[in-house]
Amino acid sequence: MAIGINNTISVERQLVTFLLGEDEFGADIMDVKEIIRVPDITKVPNAPSYVEGACNLRGNVLPIIDGRTRFNIERKTKDENSRILVIDVEGKATGMLVDKVSEVMRVATDNIEEPPQIVKNVDSDYLNGVVKLDDGKRLVMLLDVVRALNINGNVAQSQKEQEQSSQKNSTLVNSASDESIDVEQLVSFLLEKEEYAIGIMKVKEIIRVPQIVKIPNCEAYVEGVVSLRNNLLPIINLRTYFGMTQMEMDDHTRIIVVDMGSLTAGIMVDKISEVLRVPTSIIQSPPKFSSQSGEQLKGVAKLENGKRMILILEPSKLISEDELSSISGIDKAQKQNEEEKNITTQLVEEEQLVTFKIDLEEYGVKIANVQEINRMPEVTKVPRAPHCIEGIVNLRGNVIPALDLRRLFNLSEKKVTDATRIIIVDFNGKRTGIVVDSVSEVLRFERSLLESPPDILSSGVDSDYVEAVGKLEGGKRMILILDISKVLSFS
Repeated sequence: MAIGINNTISVERQLVTFLLGEDEFGADIMDVKEIIRVPDITKVPNAPSYVEGACNLRGNVLPIIDGRTRFNIERKTKDENSRILVIDVEGKATGMLVDKVSEVMRVATDNIEEPPQIVKNVDSDYLNGVVKLDDGKRLVMLLDVVRALNINGNVAQSQKEQEQSSQKNSTLVNSASDESIDVEQLVSFLLEKEEYAIGIMKVKEIIRVPQIVKIPNCEAYVEGVVSLRNNLLPIINLRTYFGMTQMEMDDHTRIIVVDMGSLTAGIMVDKISEVLRVPTSIIQSPPKFSSQSGEQLKGVAKLENGKRMILILEPSKLISEDELSSISGIDKAQKQNEEEKNITTQLVEEEQLVTFKIDLEEYGVKIANVQEINRMPEVTKVPRAPHCIEGIVNLRGNVIPALDLRRLFNLSEKKVTDATRIIIVDFNGKRTGIVVDSVSEVLRFERSLLESPPDILSSGVDSDYVEAVGKLEGGKRMILILDISKVLSFS
């Protein structure tokens, strides 16, 4: 049941996701040296508007770029959620101020698409792609942070000016580079008011709390199991395990997926604090209140001259293998999961469609091609676009062409109403919005009810656009199933 890391390296990427305004971005974790709280920032005279200033990071002068200003978003007052991503830009550390760090996640490369061509022509030299999550309901723009922060040497110049006024730190800078081997990288988190951490090499990913299936007759600290990419993942509630008072889950609650030695498990925590590098020289051996506590604690990191202490946990020592193997009910849940897989196999013989109407005719598209369904947004006209293209729409920072099926089918124009919807479809990595009069439902029926379309359709629609006809309710209800490849052939 453990999730093997070696089997996924070639097909997965690990990202740090963060917010700028209402948009969610992701950066490759290999580009992110660490994530820190916002320190005291010294303003740099005559610096570009997007340069927030510079700060001292362990003896190094760190230039800070305001992510909002860099990407033409209105500047915002920093708050408790604000964080700085420390990025390695051509060998120089540069900080980017973001509104909030969401999570550290692994994503399959199959879920990463090229940004729309029209975006590339505007301002997207910094976009490496778009990550589709939750069946396309959540989109994360993959940002090339190194390129975005490499601003024609301006940052380097600001850094140089600060270094000239801080010559006393040069020895510390050099020693920090020499000591890079003796640095522990940690994911820190909160339980009540205490701060804990786990070595990042033990962390596979960090996820929001999904639906948890309770397991009867198991240890009290086992919250249940969740399904993560077809693997059952036991969830351990650290509050219960440490004997703390219970607290209701909220938007900050996260599950850290960790390697516990013999298996992979999820550890539920109150809030992710940050990803940071800590010199091993400031990590002390843990106090041994008992033999068990001594094994579970890998060490104690003393930061800020001892004002901030982080307890570093050793996941493989948290729970014994006997306790893990004795968690009752997981075998039963595994069998239930197998039964669900068998049901999925049976569904292969069925067709699932999103159905919609244009005039009095009912059409359908395969749900596998549908990412989401939205109310009609504002449309921007595109000069000299194909006749069937209404224009382009902005969907959470993604520019998508809007295809008017009425125009494609040579039907009369109709004003947009409250029922008008735009269906975002995906075909061969190309996303397009299809404007329809109204959406009917999502339905599933046997493929035996499908027939080839007649050469001439009573609706007047070109039969080339129709892949099949679904006959429901004894033939009283007819659904024209569109061939998305033909419908989108305008491009």
